[in-house]
Amino acid sequence: MRGQMIRTGLAGFASALALMSFTPMAAADIQPEAERSARGAVISARIGDRLVRYMEAEAEQRWSEALSGYDALMRDERLSDFERATVLELRGRARYQLERPRAAAADWQAAIEIGILARERANLLRINAGQILLAEGEYQAGIFLIETALALGAALTGDIAFRLAQGYGQLGDYASGLDYARRAFALAAPAQRRHYSLLLFYYQSLDMMPEQLELIEQMVAQWPQEKQYWSSWATLLARMDRSREAFDVNAVMYTNGLLSEPAELIRLAEYYAYFDYPYRGAMILQREINAGRIEANPRHYRMLARLFRQAREWEAALPVLRRVATLTGRGQDYAVLGEALYQSGQFRDAEAMFVQALRRGELDRPGDIHAFLGNARVELDDYENAAKAFTEALDWEYSRAAAQGWLDFIARRREILDNAERQAHRVEIQRCGNWVEDERRSIPTHDDRFDTLGRRLFNLPDGCTTYFNSYGELWPRWEEV
Repeated sequence: MRGQMIRTGLAGFASALALMSFTPMAAADIQPEAERSARGAVISARIGDRLVRYMEAEAEQRWSEALSGYDALMRDERLSDFERATVLELRGRARYQLERPRAAAADWQAAIEIGILARERANLLRINAGQILLAEGEYQAGIFLIETALALGAALTGDIAFRLAQGYGQLGDYASGLDYARRAFALAAPAQRRHYSLLLFYYQSLDMMPEQLELIEQMVAQWPQEKQYWSSWATLLARMDRSREAFDVNAVMYTNGLLSEPAELIRLAEYYAYFDYPYRGAMILQREINAGRIEANPRHYRMLARLFRQAREWEAALPVLRRVATLTGRGQDYAVLGEALYQSGQFRDAEAMFVQALRRGELDRPGDIHAFLGNARVELDDYENAAKAFTEALDWEYSRAAAQGWLDFIARRREILDNAERQAHRVEIQRCGNWVEDERRSIPTHDDRFDTLGRRLFNLPDGCTTYFNSYGELWPRWEEV
């Protein structure tokens, strides 16, 4: 899960830090002050004149010249502690401008360690050096410098909180970094995508699913065209055993044109079937196969036919099953086609498909196909050939009992054909009539069908179409039975 979820908060870590800006020193910062004098923070005229000259070179972007001057000053053993700290600070800035960030951070740390700089000035160097170390991959050292500055009174800004959260994330210390990620989010005005992504990364890493869900919902509302946020939302809902809501999210994604990959479209169709909307799933699958976004191969056609069969849309399933059987030539595919034909009342065609399936072989349960063949022939009143099919079904244990029952039935039927036939019809009519009455008393659902006049159409159980029409009315020829 975590591998498929969103981690943008740590992406571009080094480049983000490389764009940091440092608070520059003005010339006044190196001038003697009463407070500095009291602490020995004095710059002599000899050193001050040279510093001003090098800082003027900086102002004209002549950083190499300034750096050479600072290097020369550092070789002067007569520098006071304050002068040395000041030169280190300035040399660090020149080194940073010349793209030598590690050397810059080393100078600033050395300046701090002298212990002569004012607290605010030292804290500024700690934060700047800490940001460089974070950018250079020295996360622990960078975090230490910045947190030391915060402990000594530096203000926590949204940007610093964001960088600390990134650093802790790189260290895998999610418990320590979470508060900074939250504070970066809260201090942003307003929160940008990177703040959402970083906070989401922490929630994912700590498996804080309720917080993830709340944040992802906000992200979807902010950026409704971002497919990755919708996908993360659906995945998280599924992980939280809220599959129905995950299904609803996927359905909205499809409506909004955010689902395009074959696996996504197939999963959506399966979702519809799982939640008892197989017909809707079948229509989506059929549409995407026709549009070319799902490959028109036997596996997908089998799935399409299965969804139509789940929806008891036998007529819709038949052309798909015919195509599959034609494409593959497999006995099992002919068997499935025969079953659909049988369910739709096309017993003659069903018989032909069952025979074809048995000829081609490679069946999952051949005994059942012999039994189906027998059933089809019974429906066609071909009892002699039906008995032959049921006799073949006796060779398999799983189909033996049903086949023997049919053989016994056929035997009795042959003895007292008229009476048995009449009685069988009565039983079937009663069974189907009870089913129809039960259905009439039931409350219609959106899955039920109606004709153009608003009359309800019934998907009758097996065999009931012989006696009742789609309106649940007994066919006239059975009224006297």
